[in-house]
Amino acid sequence: MRRDALLGAILAISTVWTIGDSSATTRVYTEETGWQNAAGGSYLTEDFADTLLNPGVSFVSTESGHINPQHECYQYVLPSQSQNEPMTTWTFEPQIVAYRGDWTPGGPGGSGNSLWVFIADDSLYVGSIPNSHDGEFWGFVSDAPFSSVRLVGGPGTHQEHYCLDDMVYASDAGTGDVESLGPFPATRRLVLRVPSPYGVGQTIRVTGHRAAEASVGIFDAQGRLLRSLAATRRHEGEVDFRWDGSTADGQMAPASALFVRAQGG
Repeated sequence: MRRDALLGAILAISTVWTIGDSSATTRVYTEETGWQNAAGGSYLTEDFADTLLNPGVSFVSTESGHINPQHECYQYVLPSQSQNEPMTTWTFEPQIVAYRGDWTPGGPGGSGNSLWVFIADDSLYVGSIPNSHDGEFWGFVSDAPFSSVRLVGGPGTHQEHYCLDDMVYASDAGTGDVESLGPFPATRRLVLRVPSPYGVGQTIRVTGHRAAEASVGIFDAQGRLLRSLAATRRHEGEVDFRWDGSTADGQMAPASALFVRAQGG
C-alpha cells in the first residue's frame, strides 16, 4: 500500500498548507455505500426542509449562502466578481469524523464552478467536487475528529450557484466502524515543504519516514496531473525536487490554484 501526503499550494498567491504530524488523514468517497460502511451506519442528516438547523450545526458565509427551504437545499451564489473569497464554513458540535452531501455545483450562466473542500480546523485540503455533479454524491471520512468544514468556490468567470442537498455527518461517538476498513495510509509520515512565496526553480522538499522513495506531481484544481517531477537529490529521510513551471508537454502552467502531491513507499 502506498502512503500519500497532500499539500495544497495556491502558487498564484503564494499560499501554502503543509500536512504535518497534527493533520488528519482522509478518504474521499463518490458512492454512498462505501461512505456509509466507513461511517459505521450511525449518522445525522440535515435536509434543509426549514431554516432551523440541527442542534450543534451552524454556518458562516462570506457572500450569499443561505438555506432554501422551497428547494430543500443550502444554496450559494458564486459571484463573477467579489471582494471576498467565496466560501462557507460549517461548524459541528460535538466534533464529527465523516461528512457528505448531494451536490449540484452548476447553475445559470454556464457549466458551474468546482468546489474545494477543506477541514477548516487546520486548513487541510480534502478534495474537489467537480462542476459536472448534478445532485451526485460526494463525501469523506477522517481518521481524527474535526469540528468544521470549509467549502471554497473554485475558479470561474460566470456568476453561478451551487446547491448542497441532504448534508449528512457522523460524530466520533457514532462511528466505531471507521477503523474496520483497515488502517488509513500513514500520510503524516511525509511532510512537503514548499518555499513561500514560491518561485519557479526553488526546491520542493519531502521529509519523513521513507521519504527517499517519494515521487512528486503537480496537479490542477480538477485533480489532473500536469507534471511529474524528477528528484534532484535523494537521501534517507529527505528528497528534493525542482519544478520549472512547465507542464508535461512543455507549456507553462497557468497562474492558478495548483496542488503538490507526494507519494512514498
